[in-house]
Amino acid sequence: MEHTWLISLMFSVILFESTLSVTEDLLDQYVKHVEKVNGIVYNDNNVDFKFKPAKGRHLTRRLRSTEHTEDIDSFDIDIDTLDASETSDVRARRDVSSDILWTHAETLDAEGRVVLRWQPRHQELLFRIEARTRGYVGIGFSPDGKMEKADIILAWVDDRLNKPVLMDCHGVPKSQGSSPVRDEVDNYTLMRGIQNDTHTIIEFRRAFDTCDPDDYILSADTVRVIWALHDNDPQRGAEMVYHDEHRGSQSIHLLGPPPVPKMPIGHSRHWDVVFEKLKVPNEMTTMYWCKIFKPPTLNTKHHIVGFEPLIGRQHVGMVHHMIMHECQLGPQDDTGVWEEYSKEEGRLCYSDMPPLWDKCLTPLVAWAVGSKGENFPSHVGLPLNNKKNSFYMLEVHFDNPAMKSSEDTSGLRVHYTSELRENEGGILLTGVAPSTMHLIPPYQDEYKTAGYCSIDCTKEVMPKDGINVVSVMLHSHLAARKLRLRHIRAKKELTPLAEDNYYDFNYQQSRPLSQDTPILPGDALITECTYSTAQRATPTLGGYSTKDEMCLAFVLHYPRIELAGCYSIPPVKSFFEALGVREFYGKDMSDIEKALLEGKMDSETVATTTPKPFINKPGDELSAEANRRAIIALRNAKEYSIEGENINSVNIFEKLVIKEPFEFRNITFSNHLHNLPYNETLFTKKLEEYFYKGLHMTFCRKRDDTLAIKEDIEPLPDFEEYTHKENIQCSHRMKISLTLLEMNNGSISSLNTVINIIPLMLISALLGALFT
Repeated sequence: MEHTWLISLMFSVILFESTLSVTEDLLDQYVKHVEKVNGIVYNDNNVDFKFKPAKGRHLTRRLRSTEHTEDIDSFDIDIDTLDASETSDVRARRDVSSDILWTHAETLDAEGRVVLRWQPRHQELLFRIEARTRGYVGIGFSPDGKMEKADIILAWVDDRLNKPVLMDCHGVPKSQGSSPVRDEVDNYTLMRGIQNDTHTIIEFRRAFDTCDPDDYILSADTVRVIWALHDNDPQRGAEMVYHDEHRGSQSIHLLGPPPVPKMPIGHSRHWDVVFEKLKVPNEMTTMYWCKIFKPPTLNTKHHIVGFEPLIGRQHVGMVHHMIMHECQLGPQDDTGVWEEYSKEEGRLCYSDMPPLWDKCLTPLVAWAVGSKGENFPSHVGLPLNNKKNSFYMLEVHFDNPAMKSSEDTSGLRVHYTSELRENEGGILLTGVAPSTMHLIPPYQDEYKTAGYCSIDCTKEVMPKDGINVVSVMLHSHLAARKLRLRHIRAKKELTPLAEDNYYDFNYQQSRPLSQDTPILPGDALITECTYSTAQRATPTLGGYSTKDEMCLAFVLHYPRIELAGCYSIPPVKSFFEALGVREFYGKDMSDIEKALLEGKMDSETVATTTPKPFINKPGDELSAEANRRAIIALRNAKEYSIEGENINSVNIFEKLVIKEPFEFRNITFSNHLHNLPYNETLFTKKLEEYFYKGLHMTFCRKRDDTLAIKEDIEPLPDFEEYTHKENIQCSHRMKISLTLLEMNNGSISSLNTVINIIPLMLISALLGALFT
């Protein structure tokens, strides 16, 4: 028996070495493909991509074959032992259908050449790749779109044998030569592989978490799917020739409920809320454009049931986000004036808007870059009123860093129906109010900030039974890496309403919840954003430009309530004190607070780019109307010119000259902000803790733009933090292979021990050649 085992092992090694060149060529070229997809520059270091076999691998390259799609064990086939006559099926007749209900699907490229379908199951995911090729297809799961840490599979249907092939490998760091490595343990199960005259179809399955460090953990986080195609199967001993255009990447959300389909034609109509032939000038890097719209004439109330973006070809790459706002008009408002507004082509938001447009600040529909829109569940609709004084404002943020001129038609397509839904919903905006007091230091690998929706706010505005959250769109800018909407109840943190540990700025798709989740009166919300500024040398401040930062969550919920915004900023005095400043020349902290909230100080001290929207009078400190206008002003208080950075503007921080303490005397706060020791970890950690867990100035804004309660200054509540429950079930394949690895690493002291291992090795081979 021991002789049989040794002979088998030697034969396996010989077969593996004989097939190495095929694998080497394939992986070598595939890695170059993925490197180009994700913009990784390796050539400057003269890195040579070569296949590197993993240690301890003994078995041959293999093909797996199954007759059906599910619950059938795979087995190993030596490619050289099969006769081509055994697989003489005509490809054109091969059945490309599947008996699996694929609940999710994503087209990975604009031409539709690669479609990925999947179905989440308990502890595992089932996948189907439909590739327009008769050659191979490569798919990788990556946290950031790079090859390093990517979990890569290569698959094809062998032309000669008509048998499917699936290879499991992974990317490695540049310090290891950037060579791809075949996994020591194969945790993918090939279920089916076929091809016809035009397509290759591969179906496979994998556990969410295989407990294998070479595999990517599949979770609810955004994952970048990298892909590559080739027209031919890998040929033994032949050079692989690849076409650069046959590769790409796409971010997706793997987990969550199945997407809601569009309402059938005949049951719904659509309204295109678009800017007609809008020109983005070449002197503006950031432009917010707003326009008033009158809805379609309706005899009865309707519900909005979904929306999708309409982006003109010339605007592609420029449109950052779009928000459709409700205009809260009362019976006393002159509808004739609004009719005239709706006939205009639009205006620059917040700097060239008539004061009456301040009535249009309640979000109804929110879209951000990368999103395909959203269809609401069948029990939820948003109101589309049939009142004569119903008007809406579309706000679109155009990002134009290349400073090029473009003209096109862009906006939203809103789907609506007369078949009213059971529940009427709304959008709650929560997080950090956009403000220059939202500070993210440079040189940080990770830095957290938080916006607080207070207990007092939800207690005041929420109905007795609370609201039910349907979906959440997390929103931040380029420095953001992780976002989380935390949910606190009775001093205990519940499961986050939404969370993404691999946030992709270019894929801000809303996240439907698996089940409607209640927020009750007295609950608190914390919108947490984690940023990486390791490559930045200057502080990043909150604001509306893409170069600035935001930390927001748009919460779709029902029933519709009066609460529209619930957010916070650091108190002004606390903000300056935390940064070591106690006093400025000529102004006390109340003057500066007013300037930062309203956007302007007295003219002899500070000039800004945003006109002051109102003037406080004595006694206004406790006035609800003054507070309402302050909220509007807070939104308008941008420290850059929204019309374009070429306009001569002066930042408030540049005009604040420090008086106390003495060591900072006579320098501007702007210079002081840039001179702080951000490369000292102790300093930045204290700063992070102070602004995160310290005092927050909270705002609780209703849909009519009044404050539900007076703004307050309070710390975050004490609570027991939520911890994820570990319920990992490693794949059976992984468990057995780890046992074998431990045995191989140990000493074999007797022939009996060797004999006892042999059955396990035979089982291992039947389960899929664990060391390939």
